[in-house]
Amino acid sequence: MTAAKSTGRSKSKPATPATDVAPPRDELVIKVLVALRLPGVDLAEVVQVHRRHLVELMQQYTRLKEDASPDDVSLGLVADAELFRLDAVVRWLDAAEARVGQAPAGEPAPVTSRPRLPRRIGAGR
Repeated sequence: MTAAKSTGRSKSKPATPATDVAPPRDELVIKVLVALRLPGVDLAEVVQVHRRHLVELMQQYTRLKEDASPDDVSLGLVADAELFRLDAVVRWLDAAEARVGQAPAGEPAPVTSRPRLPRRIGAGR
């Protein structure tokens, strides 16, 4: 039995994964990198302000899910997707804070070359 038959959905559209050609521009990553290089900026405070905001958003989405009808599967899926995305950002902030805390004291090393990204599987086909 195929997934299409078990869910009762039509097979008219192929199940293909969504693809991202390049990583999206991430304003928070840029802000953290800039804060890291600016003298007098408290990076821990920058991270904490963003973390607090993200946790508040997660609480709002959690309340939205709790208040939604159990039959509203679409809303549940959208809220879950946003909760997972926000959780990933909070985890990145934690990792960034830890990495900066482990770095040697003083000025950050200058960026001397552009990092090479791994080639995507199936690229060039």
